[in-house]
Amino acid sequence: MTSVSLLTGSVMVKRIVPMGQTSLPVIPVLSDGQFQCSSGHCIQEHFRCDGERNCHDLSDELDCPPRYPRDRYCREEKFQCDNHLCVEMRDLCDGSNDCYDNSDERESLCSNYTCNTLRRFQCNNHKCIPLYQKCDGIDNCGDGSDENNMTICSHRPRPCIFNEFRCANQKCIGSNKICDHADDCGDSSDELGCHTASNCTVGGCEQTCTDLKDGGYVCHCIRGFRISPNNPKICNDIDECAEFTHNCSQLCTNLNGTHACSCREGFVAEINGVCRLEQGAITLIYSDSPEIRAFNLTSHTAKYVIKGDNIESLDYEPVSSIVYWTDSYGKTIKRSYLPGSPERANVTMGYAQNLDIESRAKPTGMAVDWAGLNLYWSETDCTGNIPRGSILVSTLDGRYHHSIIATGLEVPTSVVVDPDHGYMFWTDIGSIPKIETSWMDGSKRRILVSDAISQPTGLSIDFAMEHTIYWVDVKLNKIEMMREDGTRRTLVAYGNYLKHPLSLDVFESSIYWVTRDSGEIYSMDKFGRGVPVKLPGEFANPSSIKVYTDKRYNTSSMSLCQSDTPCSHLCLIVPGGYKCVCPDNKLPYL
Repeated sequence: MTSVSLLTGSVMVKRIVPMGQTSLPVIPVLSDGQFQCSSGHCIQEHFRCDGERNCHDLSDELDCPPRYPRDRYCREEKFQCDNHLCVEMRDLCDGSNDCYDNSDERESLCSNYTCNTLRRFQCNNHKCIPLYQKCDGIDNCGDGSDENNMTICSHRPRPCIFNEFRCANQKCIGSNKICDHADDCGDSSDELGCHTASNCTVGGCEQTCTDLKDGGYVCHCIRGFRISPNNPKICNDIDECAEFTHNCSQLCTNLNGTHACSCREGFVAEINGVCRLEQGAITLIYSDSPEIRAFNLTSHTAKYVIKGDNIESLDYEPVSSIVYWTDSYGKTIKRSYLPGSPERANVTMGYAQNLDIESRAKPTGMAVDWAGLNLYWSETDCTGNIPRGSILVSTLDGRYHHSIIATGLEVPTSVVVDPDHGYMFWTDIGSIPKIETSWMDGSKRRILVSDAISQPTGLSIDFAMEHTIYWVDVKLNKIEMMREDGTRRTLVAYGNYLKHPLSLDVFESSIYWVTRDSGEIYSMDKFGRGVPVKLPGEFANPSSIKVYTDKRYNTSSMSLCQSDTPCSHLCLIVPGGYKCVCPDNKLPYL
């Protein structure tokens, strides 16, 4: 055995190494003017009880006497932690545990704490973050308030540098890519105004002009305009409303060189095109395995409202506040009054009524026609070698069910209806994934989307924004939108941060979705701006979600099916009118 003494700094270290062993832990021996931490480390004695963490285990600040008037351990300009450490006031409520006992982040302290707004940004949860972290695309607040406030985070295109060209869509490209016979901008604005001869002095461009290095010139336009395809010197106004390039959450009006946003009745306008409900609560109702729960977006409270079984999808009739859902285990459809609705404010629990729509096929998607008072649903029959899907309709009480789509469908997952226009939309994740549409009687059927799509499992219609269709693709981790005719398809959000969205709904300027793998509920700006925010609460296995509020649907107009009751059994809304249909087991009377 060998004993070796070493002098390291001012600490004498004795190391005893047995024969055949190369090292052992170092045992410090204190020198004058040093303090040994409980962990065994040594620090200078003058660091003892100085209000800062010098020992990793904080033992240098234990059992210290007060050092300042009024029995304080810290100066007045510093915050005194519960463990007697001292931190700067600017470090309070910033989400970082600077005290090491979390006393600088205590809820009672931070719930009403006001940040120094010259240096910090105040989050909605009262957390303080540096100003440079605001609107950087990262949820630094933890509640998304530093990214999802469209007043402070409105999109402003980055300036193009001196050797770049500004496209009509605000994209910046290299000047060497102008007039190269390639659409580098994506909207052809780098090619439309090209002239191979002469220069800007005699060019005669209506708005702006740039000389080309190799001769010739290019006419281009200020923001809000684009070179005319018929005259390469003239600038035409860009209709942002028609081209679907606006960020108006409801109504868009084109103006010369720009556009204006406005809101529908019952909503108030905020800056940057955001419309908010003027009065009333917004509630999310969602299926959570054997239950239907309600989440109040104002109070951030959730409650269990309806006891079910294996709930796969749901919808509601807004006038009567009756919720309908598919029971995938019992292969049937059920309904219940929604407790807490205006007509049933004192009711706390709803109970299921079976509509006796039993089938050997499994019901999947569900949609309520609140104008015609009919119920639409999709189902899949897996008893054969190849799954067979269908879409059916009945009255709201389950009578007179009739199959309206029975061929060319394999695994339908979602169905939505637009009684205002008379259209129906559904998704199919079979061997040929697609989104289809037809009139609400099943006629005029056609495919809207069949490319760049894999497993579209959820659909929603934004009635307030010109009946825009939103959908989720659970496999591709995408949320997309388009017009009802299938044009202007636009990617809203894409990436793993969506966590495989399964079902969604849209209201005001937000989309809400449930995730497949993590079983959570998220919200995000419906144009993809900002960052997703996870809603608080514990969820078991949510599979379907709907926004419940007075202004979600237009219930003021009455369809001909309600006003005239022209049909003996089923009255189905179609564009411009209605169609009478018999149940599957009855023939029309001639």
